[in-house]
Amino acid sequence: MTGERSEALFVEYLEREGLQYERDYYIGPGNVDFRVHMGPLVVFSDVKEVRDSAKGVAGNIDAETHIRSDLRKLRRKFGAHAPQIPCLLVTMNFSRKFFTGLTVARAMHGEIGLTYDLVTRNRISELHHLPRANASSTKKQNTGISGIFVFDWRHADHWIFGNPFARYPVPTASFPKTKYMMVERSVGPHLVDLSRLMFFGRN
Repeated sequence: MTGERSEALFVEYLEREGLQYERDYYIGPGNVDFRVHMGPLVVFSDVKEVRDSAKGVAGNIDAETHIRSDLRKLRRKFGAHAPQIPCLLVTMNFSRKFFTGLTVARAMHGEIGLTYDLVTRNRISELHHLPRANASSTKKQNTGISGIFVFDWRHADHWIFGNPFARYPVPTASFPKTKYMMVERSVGPHLVDLSRLMFFGRN
């Protein structure tokens, strides 16, 4: 798969839903793939793919690593100036493995874990995002990225996972036929619920 396939799928979606757009919009020092118009609302959208690891690569690069890396690459496209309108990373799964909403939350807010008492070996916390756990989005980092749009090219079960630290959030009902969830640094059942949202790639 190449970026051309994922961008073509996104174009099909935009045109089917009657959304106006510009391609390869220069924002300096880089370009974003799309500048999408929804009435008075304008949203930058940069399309990436989660793929299988290349042959010869030691170990498998999982979806969380792909998404976290793509978030950082998107932020670097703006150089020293953060975007002044909402900006989404659009990701599509073209790997042979599924990923989940929890994968996206981990890419944004870092790894998760439990805390145990070393003496009693009893659990003393719910499942939670760990401090200093390689988070991409914090109160001071990646605040220009509004969230991650998981574009489900197989089943059209599209989701936008909002960044709670974004300066310019994407309105809930902005993209048609797309569900929206604000992804906080949360604990317990909410993280389990995220793990039930599954996004499949290739067979």
